[in-house]
Parts: sequence; structure tokens; C-alpha cells
Amino acid sequence: MQIPRLGALPPPAACTEVVSPVCGSRLTLFSRVEAGKIADFAWGIEACALGQASCAVIGPRALGAEAGFFNTLADVLEKLLKSDDTLPEAWSWLAPLAAARSVPQRHGSVLLPVRAFQRALSSSAGSK
Repeated sequence: MQIPRLGALPPPAACTEVVSPVCGSRLTLFSRVEAGKIADFAWGIEACALGQASCAVIGPRALGAEAGFFNTLADVLEKLLKSDDTLPEAWSWLAPLAAARSVPQRHGSVLLPVRAFQRALSSSAGSK
């Protein structure tokens, strides 16, 4: 699986950086938000294999997504990482990330793309 949209967007794209405090994985998100949705994005990723896998899984679903999607995604992904519960069918595409359950020190890295999109959408909403 490949990570989509590596690189940067030229201004006036907003820039959001998130870092996992435990492992130091880092994601820099360049985004454009229009009408409360991700209209365009690119990112730079300096993360472990699990963080990169998370970007590869989540990236293809980010365009057009709203804050509600990422808030629910964060809840579902956190539950996936912390329990053996079965994923709801609508979220079955997250199944490859279940491998990260056994590596709790990397959970923050797996959550980086979600946190970056949440911040980008929150910043955009606050600037209006």
C-alpha cells in the first residue's frame, strides 16, 4: 500500500504539524479547507512503519471529509488499538491497523493523520 499525496502544497495552504510524544514520529499536513471539508492536502511523514501504514490507510479517505468523520474515526481507531472488539462494518478498512494493538508505544504514531486532520479542520473553523 502506498502513501498518497506526499509532499507539500504551495501557499495559501495551511500547515499543521503533529508529533507523537512517546516515539517522536512527526507528520506535517498541508491542507486547504473549503466549506468545512478537506478540499486538498499533502503531507510530509517522518514516522515508523505503523505511522506510515496509518497514513496509507487514512489518506485515500480524507478528501471531502468533515470534522465529524475524523472525530468518529479517532474514536473507532482508539478503540481498535485498545481492545479486541470487532470493527463495525463501515470501518472495516481500518483492519490493517489492528496489528498496532501489540505496540502501545506506537499508538500515537498511528493516530497522527487523524490528529492532523482534526487540527486542520479545527483551525479552519476557528479562523472564520
